[in-house]
This record gives sequence, structure tokens and C-alpha cells, in this order.
Amino acid sequence: MIASKGTTKISTGSVIRIILLIFAALLAWRLREIILLLIVSIVIASFVEAGVRAVERLGLKRIVAVPIIFTVVIGALLMVFYAFVPILFRELSSVIVLLSKYLPSAAPVTSEGVQGATQLVSSLAHQSSLSGLLSGIQSATSVLSQGATSVIGSTFGGLLNIILVVVMSFYLSIQEHGIDAFLRILTPAKDEKYVVDLWARTQRKIGLWFKGQLLLGLIVGAITIVVLVLLGMQYAFLIGLVSGIAELIPFGILFAAVIAILLAVINGGVILAIKVLIFYVILHEIESYILSPVISKRVVGIPPLVVLLAFLIGITLAGFWGALIAMPVAVFVLEYLSDIEKQKLVPVTDVIPK
Repeated sequence: MIASKGTTKISTGSVIRIILLIFAALLAWRLREIILLLIVSIVIASFVEAGVRAVERLGLKRIVAVPIIFTVVIGALLMVFYAFVPILFRELSSVIVLLSKYLPSAAPVTSEGVQGATQLVSSLAHQSSLSGLLSGIQSATSVLSQGATSVIGSTFGGLLNIILVVVMSFYLSIQEHGIDAFLRILTPAKDEKYVVDLWARTQRKIGLWFKGQLLLGLIVGAITIVVLVLLGMQYAFLIGLVSGIAELIPFGILFAAVIAILLAVINGGVILAIKVLIFYVILHEIESYILSPVISKRVVGIPPLVVLLAFLIGITLAGFWGALIAMPVAVFVLEYLSDIEKQKLVPVTDVIPK
């Protein structure tokens, strides 16, 4: 861009750069789903990398460690699916039936749809023969068409996307420094070293945060299920699962408590609701003064407001996948802004008179 005597001339090179920038933005928008899956794959591969380093200390090479980790994780997920998902869907179906009179007639999730999903999940988990499995799927298909299929599909992004994420994350993990190499491809040569170091710091912070929150969620969820069962509360498994997941979000336990108390009032009366309220007050105190300080003592601080906003923005923009990458992206941005702030402070401290 050239300025002369009050006039401004735009060079051909500037016009070309603006056009290329607009084209790149449009292309990124059209390919946003693929870009999102790539980011998810990088995040998953980063978590796998921590496991690979642990397995390698046992003397196994990467080419053996990565398949072992993926096999163990997928096997564990299948076991959870087989053991707990039918229970979850049955309780969720019962809750929606219980609350159906409070739901609007145009609600996207209906009791019939969830019952159809329950039939399908139970068939997938418990049918031992192919003919029985096909029969269970056929019997559930007509009910699932009422809306549960679209809900499940929109939540998890489709089976194909899940397969693509697993394949891409496996490919990035099986290569030595696969994530670093991929980041170098996307980064200008002069910034390669910084971007790789920035992601390494992000990966470390997210790893510590996630391990602490996961352990905390498992403990809180297990305690909730056991206590609610002893109190005679229905839907104890569903409420315990909600309480465990809510630990990933600041003040999420309060949200879980409201749900539990509401169900207790509807299903068991005021006395049961008071017992549930007392339990959650005690649980909150235990979590705040015993569990969190012990479990999270190694975790470097991530502001609770950042966690909450990251999850809300991620879910709003990209649903399930957005929630999955919300924290890594947020911490990556925080680390980058922190670096910018440090660079701004250097000249200021240098010019302070002695």
C-alpha cells in the first residue's frame, strides 16, 4: 500500500494477499468439520502420548505401546457400554416418562424415543447371536425414528466421524514425534520451534488438569451412587453419572444437586429431598476441603471462569466435539496470551531508571 500527497494506492501484491486471505477463510469455513476432527485427533493423540511414555519405560517400543493403549481403551469403553449403558438408558427413559407431563409436546427428546434407544442399546449389549441382534435392531428402529436417532447422531457427530478420529489419532501416535511433525507442517518455519513448545506446555497443563478432574469425578460419582442407593433413591446411577461428569465444570456439583433434589421431591417426597440435600452439602464440603486439595495439588491453576466459558463456547459452536477440545484450545490461547504479556513486560522493565 503506497501513500502519496493525500492519496492512497493499493499495490497489486496487497490485493492478491487480501484475496488469498478471503479465499483461505472461506475454505476453512467449508472444511470446518474436517479441521475440527483434526484438532480432536491431535488432542487425543496428546493424551495417548503420555501413556506411550509410561509404557515405554517398561521396555516396550512405540510400535507396540500404541496398539496396546488403543486396544485397552477401546476394550474398556466396550465393557462400560456392555455393563452400564443399558442401565443408564433405562433410568433416563424412566425419568423422561416421569417428567413427560412437564415437557412441551414439541420436545426433541420424547419418552418413546428414549425407550426405543433403550431397546437398541440393550440389544447391542446383551444379544449373543447375530440373528437376535438384528431382531433387536429391527424392533427398535420404528420407535427410534421418532427422534432418538437424530439426537444421538447430532450429539456424537456420527459413527464415521468417530472412526476418522480414532484412525487419525492412531496415525499421529504411532509416529515418533508425530504431533510435532504435523504442527511443523502447519506452521511457518520461523515459528515452528515456538508452536511446538507452546503445545507441549499446553499438553502438560491439560494432562494434569484432566487426570485430577477425572479422578475427582470418579470418586464423587461412586460416592453419590452408593449413598443414593442406601437412601432408597431411584435413578441413583443416572444421578451419580451426572454428578461425576459435572465435576469437569466449575460449580457443576450444584447443578447435579438441583437435579437430584428435584427428582427426590417428585419421586420420594419432601423427606427424601431433605436427605438428598444434606448429602450434597456434606459431599460439597468433602470435595472442597479434602478431595480437591489432595487430588489437585499438582495441577497448575486454570481459572474456573475460563473452564466454564470454554465448555459453553465449545458446546455452542461444535456440540460434543467442541466440548472435547474446549479446554485444550482455551489453555493454548491462555499460554499464548501469557507469552505475549511477558514479551510486553520485558521492555518496560528494561527502561526503568535505576
